[in-house]
Amino acid sequence: MPAMTHHLQAVLWMCGTLISLSLMGLAARELSAVYDTVQILFVRNIVGFIVILLVMLRQGAGIVRTQRIGMHALRNLVHIIGVAGWFYGIALLPLAEVFVLESTLPIWVALLAIPFLGERFSIARAAAVALGFTGILIILRPGLAIIDPVALIVLGGALGFAAANVATKALTRTEGPLTILFWMFLLQLLASAVFAVPTIFVPPAIMWTWIVAVGLTGIAAHYCTARSLTLADAGLVIPLHYIRVPLIAWLGWVLYDETVDIWLGIGAVVIFIGTMITVRAGNK
Repeated sequence: MPAMTHHLQAVLWMCGTLISLSLMGLAARELSAVYDTVQILFVRNIVGFIVILLVMLRQGAGIVRTQRIGMHALRNLVHIIGVAGWFYGIALLPLAEVFVLESTLPIWVALLAIPFLGERFSIARAAAVALGFTGILIILRPGLAIIDPVALIVLGGALGFAAANVATKALTRTEGPLTILFWMFLLQLLASAVFAVPTIFVPPAIMWTWIVAVGLTGIAAHYCTARSLTLADAGLVIPLHYIRVPLIAWLGWVLYDETVDIWLGIGAVVIFIGTMITVRAGNK
């Protein structure tokens, strides 16, 4: 198949990722009207675990086997911190701001990969990290504006996602994607159940659509990203993640009458440039 066709398919799969993540953000925002962050995590993991069990019925119980349960536990500890920070921000901040702050993830990954994966610290990586932090400062404007603590929680969530990405890369050396997903949903379901079960309640009927959506969109995003990366280099498809920002900003404006200021846009551009440097350096 010609390379151009592969690239087009990769872009289309990544568009599926962007749509899935945007819908997950909307579902989490709607659910935040009745559930707190831990409860949203719980129902998301129930849906995800049911889906992975159905997959296991078809693929076989072999996807459960692992000799690295400790690494799975560590990965899911930082991953659930990341998801919780993201859901918490979705409930309280403009959707576009959450997506921009979360897009610092490649910068955090570039930093964490040095000590934990033994990757080298290059001039390009240093420049990318510097630009990422500059973008964060432009958005938060410490000293010139009151920093919203929720924004810091979202940044902490992005750091959690980055740590989970590094752990995932380490796991993929011996584990398949379905094994990683199985243990992700199982461990996170158990962890969230400890805090959510005592307070969980049956939501209004209208919320069931959003409960299913918040679970299915997470799985869809993982799947679409994996398919995209099998068809094209990360340098082509990863930057497409930034299409989420204008998309979610438009949805926030249409559905919730949210507006964004110029500083968010400038910060997003600076972070995007930093991310591009990271991606290009990683592909050399």
